[in-house]
Amino acid sequence: MACTTVLVGKKANIAGSTIIARNCDAEVCNVPVKFVVVPAKSEKQTFHSYVTGLDIPLPENALRYQMAPFVDYKIHGQFGECGINSKNVAMSATESLYGNPQVLGLDPLVSNGIGEDALLSIVLPFIHSARDGVQYLGKLIEKYGSHEGNGIAFSDKDEVWYMEIPTGHYWVAEKLDDDKAAVIANQVSLQDIDFDDSSRFMWAPGIREFVEENHLNPDPNEFNFRHIFGHIFGTSNSRDRCYNTPRVWFGQRYLGHLAFSPTSNDLDFSFKPDRKLKREDVGYILSSHYNETIYDPLADNTPKDDRTKFRPISIARCAESHILEIRNNVPAGMAGIAWLNFAPTAFNPYVPFYANANGTAPEYENTTDAYDSNEAYWLSRTVAALIQPSYNEMKSLLNGLDGFLPTADQLTNHLVHQTDLEAEKLSGQKLIQYLTKANAANAQKVLDLTHKTVGNLVKHELTLSRLSFSINTDRLQN
Repeated sequence: MACTTVLVGKKANIAGSTIIARNCDAEVCNVPVKFVVVPAKSEKQTFHSYVTGLDIPLPENALRYQMAPFVDYKIHGQFGECGINSKNVAMSATESLYGNPQVLGLDPLVSNGIGEDALLSIVLPFIHSARDGVQYLGKLIEKYGSHEGNGIAFSDKDEVWYMEIPTGHYWVAEKLDDDKAAVIANQVSLQDIDFDDSSRFMWAPGIREFVEENHLNPDPNEFNFRHIFGHIFGTSNSRDRCYNTPRVWFGQRYLGHLAFSPTSNDLDFSFKPDRKLKREDVGYILSSHYNETIYDPLADNTPKDDRTKFRPISIARCAESHILEIRNNVPAGMAGIAWLNFAPTAFNPYVPFYANANGTAPEYENTTDAYDSNEAYWLSRTVAALIQPSYNEMKSLLNGLDGFLPTADQLTNHLVHQTDLEAEKLSGQKLIQYLTKANAANAQKVLDLTHKTVGNLVKHELTLSRLSFSINTDRLQN
């Protein structure tokens, strides 16, 4: 998946939450996705990959967890993508990345190994912390090998970990400093690895020996994972400079980090933002298209060569976007919220779903391949299809003071506040039942607002029709 990831440590967040977030960008537009809760299971199971053919036996006692799989999984693969389990551990999988030809020649990807389609389903139900997630997946990669290059994010209430697997068997992972953030875009991103600090780094067995024996390290005084395993040297090539690094540059710049150029060869993996970050800051990045720069493809007042120079973060083929938040200012039973956006993100809001629940909402769970505007996935696409052709004439309906997105943002924050007030009075099964009902009710309120917005867009779009005629000028109106 050609995705974009944002990570936020708990001391970098205004409310003390950890956040891992990502746009899941499919290979083509309109690959229907649903958002469901998978119940806990006590019996052993086997996961079958429709992508690689691998069958993976799963342990007993799987935890309840959320996921956002493709609807037609037998064709596309399952691709669970994101979720929070019943132990308040979050996982986002994956950020596609690419090892360089030298390392792949020595440790090739495994054609029938573990791929993105399997990762969430074989890991998230069985882990009890973010650190546990890295260790658990590392053992699976050691056993089965990796089908492709992937970056995986894990979080719990205290820690955020990012793990990169660029070859068949070798990987490293770094714990994000609590006061830092990261923006990642389809590159090997991790930099200096300190093998003397196992509290902040984890790695595949034998990785140092592999690098030394094969003379892979260009830096004599450090172990820079990006330089060793990245594409060419330092993940630097012409494709990076138009497709990947500009996205990192924009995200870092928005969060107050001094990123000099959208074509820089050496942007930092993590950095201290210039302010305490909100969940909305993360959503802004994942919904962005080089807003307020000359590179914005939706602008109408800049040269076309600039507007089409770089690949934006928000694109039409985004299948879904998620912001997984584990809060530290509320009881554990209501701490996990998955904010889901069925995309395209530039035109649609993030909707909150409490993790400690037995369901999301019917309109999110029952996506079909056929268009149905009553389903959340297809309704999101309807908004985008209506507004994009006349974006500059219609954008006030989207982003104006009373526009769709500000109104939806205010609504969802209010819904979380109200839900929290009631949830604090409950525990155990009563809390789970309440949050399950709240998920459906809160989603319905956002869907009602979205349907109203679709009506407004339809009415306004018709006033822009080229099939208009003024009797006063006797000419067609453009």
